[in-house]
Formats: sequence, C-alpha cells, structure tokens
Amino acid sequence: MIGIAFLVLGITILGYVIKWAYDRSKYWEKRGVKCLPAFPFFGNSLPMILNKKNVGEIMEDIYNSYPDEPAIGYYDFVTPRLLIRDNELVQKVLVKDFGHFVDHGVEVDETKNPLDDQLFMMSGNKWRAFRTKMAPLFTSGKLKSMYDVMNEVGDGLLEYLDKNKANDIDIREAMGLFSMDIIGSAAFGINPGVLKNPESEFRAKGKEINDPNWRNLVRLWLIFSFPKVAKFFGFSFQRRSVTNYFCNIIRNAIDYRKKNDIQRNDFIQMMMQLKEKGNIELKTLDSTDDYLKNELNDTIADKFEITDDILMAQAHSFLIAGFEATALLLVYAMLEICQKPEIQDDLRKEVMEQVKLNGGLTYDALRNMKHLEQTVKETQRIYPLIPFLLRVCTKPYTLPNGYTIKKGESVYIPVAAIHQDPTFYPDPKSFKPERFAEQPKPGTFLPFGEGPRMCIGEQILYSYIFQSSKLKYNT
Repeated sequence: MIGIAFLVLGITILGYVIKWAYDRSKYWEKRGVKCLPAFPFFGNSLPMILNKKNVGEIMEDIYNSYPDEPAIGYYDFVTPRLLIRDNELVQKVLVKDFGHFVDHGVEVDETKNPLDDQLFMMSGNKWRAFRTKMAPLFTSGKLKSMYDVMNEVGDGLLEYLDKNKANDIDIREAMGLFSMDIIGSAAFGINPGVLKNPESEFRAKGKEINDPNWRNLVRLWLIFSFPKVAKFFGFSFQRRSVTNYFCNIIRNAIDYRKKNDIQRNDFIQMMMQLKEKGNIELKTLDSTDDYLKNELNDTIADKFEITDDILMAQAHSFLIAGFEATALLLVYAMLEICQKPEIQDDLRKEVMEQVKLNGGLTYDALRNMKHLEQTVKETQRIYPLIPFLLRVCTKPYTLPNGYTIKKGESVYIPVAAIHQDPTFYPDPKSFKPERFAEQPKPGTFLPFGEGPRMCIGEQILYSYIFQSSKLKYNT
C-alpha cells in the first residue's frame, strides 16, 4: 500500500510539473503578446542547449520575426521575458523612463556572498550612492595619470611578441596576458607580470574566471534565470578559490600602501579614500538623476556603511571584469583588420601622424586617433561582448500597445540584434569603421548600455585598447 501511495504521489507531482511548464510556455500567448513557439522547460533556449545557436543569435531570430511589434515575448527556459524591439521604446527603458527600470534584478545574499555585492548587482539608492562615488575614477584626468603605467605594459607586449616571433603566436593568449598586466598594473598597481611569466598562478586563476565548464554555465544560468533560488542556495558568481585569490592580492596591495605611505591615482587609492569616510551619505539629486525628479523631493536621506567586504567586492569586480573584455575586443579587432589591408594602412598612417604632431605616442596622441576609435566601435558593433541588457521593472509601466509590465517582470534589450539591424546599419555584416564618423542614433549602439546604468568603465577600457596602436607604430 505504501508503495502504491508513493507511486500515485509521484505521478501527481510529475503531472503538476508538466502542467505548470506547459502553462508557462503559453504565458505570452494568453496575454496577447506575440512570441515564437516555446518548448516546455526549455522555452526558446533549446538551440543553445543543443549548441546550435548562442543567446544573441536566438534573440536576433525573435527580433527579426516580428518587425512591427514594439515588444516581443521570449522564454528564457521557463522564465517569461519581454524583448524590447522598438528603438524609441529602447530609449525610454534605458533613459527617458529609467525610473521604471532601475535595477538589473540580480539577487545577492550579502551574508553568504558579501563579495558579490558589486555595483552591477546593487539596486535602488545603494546603487546610486556607490555609482556617484566610483564614477570620478573614470574621468579623462584620472586616465591620463595612469597612462605612463599603461605605456610600460604596452612595451611589455612588444617584448613578448618579439621574443616569440620565431614561432606561431596565439594572439588570443597574447591579448589575454596583455589585458591582465595592464589592468593589474594601471588600476591596481600590483604588476602581475604575466607577459614575462605566462605560467604564473595569477594567469591560471584569471583564466578560471571565464572558464566555460558546465559548473560555471549552470551557476550563471541559475543566478540570472532563477535569482531567488540562487540566492536561497547561496550561489556566487565566482568560485570561492578564485575570489579568495584575487581578494588576497588586493588586500596585500592595500596593506603595502598603508605601511609604506604610498599614494597613486588609481582604483585602489580611491577605495582606500572611501573607506576612510566610513559611510556614503546620499542627500541630493545629481545631474544624472533626472529620472527621479518627478517622484521624489530634492533631498534623499540615505546612508550606507562602507565595509571592507563591500569595497573588496567593487575592487574584485573591476579587476576581473576587464580581463576577458579587453582581450576579446582586441582579438576581434585584429581578426577584422588582418583581413582588410586598406584599414591597416589607414590606421598606421593615423598613428604616425599623431605621433609626429604630439612628439610621441602620448595620451593626447591616442585620444586624437579618430579612425582607431571608429575601428574599435565597429568591432564592438559586430562582436558585442554582452548580447543583451537586462532590466527589471521596479514599478508598473504601460507600453504603447497597451500591455502593462508588472513590477518584478524582466525586460531584455537585444544588443546583438539591434547592432545587426540594417535599418540602423546598412550591410550590417560588413566591417566598416567609417560608419562611426558620425554619432549613431541613440539606442542603436549599446556595447556599454545607455543611460544612468551605462557601464562606468567605458573610458578606461578604451584607453587599454588604444595601447594596441603600439603594434602599428612599431611595425
């Protein structure tokens, strides 16, 4: 009898789960929102599971299926998301009506995983407070003060290439070493030295960050698709051993500066200065907070304690986030210009002219290389490192078609699909840096996002990338 009871219970539970998954796959259909057919449990993500398409390509298919719809239904496995297609609506979500879509919707358990409490994951006023204090690091003046260190790492890259020129050079590996050295040295003053010692522990741990093994993929999928479940079980963005390794390096760098009274204009120094204040007090609206002025008074009283963990979380995220982004962008750019000698010639000519005008490969020379900047931006258009932007509705928002997005529902901005839209970029598959001789239409070029939550690391990433101009200057 007990066996029969368990069998009946199991069948009942299985039937309920199947019915629930089926109902979820009809979520958008019941709400009158256009969408492609979804598979129960897998949604629109089955091609990704079968390794036939990546998430950017899946979203591009959906984007192109309904050209007249402002928003389209999308199933991230069993989670319904709304894909924003219309350009004006994209700008509203990211900029004009940002007050409805402030957060990324990532759940962080600060007790279990305090080092996950990073700027990207923060929400509401806490995010505003830390954004305001961290943004000054990325001004042109701060970057200029780091240039000499960047220049030294650029020389190290040339030495590495010269040393290995007798053999085939894995350019992906070379750029990975370069990105680690330049981020570690310029922003943290820790001089990883991986260009000279590619087998170092620093390089090995750095490679683990983006290792596409099944454990990392499942962990990230759970965090973004089931944030509350991931938070309950204490899933972290990084393996504990990797996080502890880099945090120990950062702590040692801070301790060394304190003991030896060393000061530099970099990320570590700013973290130390913030810690001295003890807390961040958010009192008034600033120029980037226009989205709040219709709903709040001119003053906001909020105070956030600056703990060692929260500072370490910001430093850790900044250190590791740039490793892959810098390396991949350089690799993709080199892939394209190697196939187009005319672009190489134009870039080399520009570099030589600016070196002559500025008395060397100076910071000002790099900033005046407009064709180089256009080439980098065209690379980002074709190869966006983040194929979509995620926002969570923080208060109900009604779309032009009458559908109301409820609080807590997620929306996706399909960056890769927008970058490949011939309406904005004719002949989108072709690599044409001259597209960016003029500013693109707002909401159509989104490698760093747009609006108040735009990535604050944009300028420093461009400075790292521009150091690659040494390759043209020295060849």
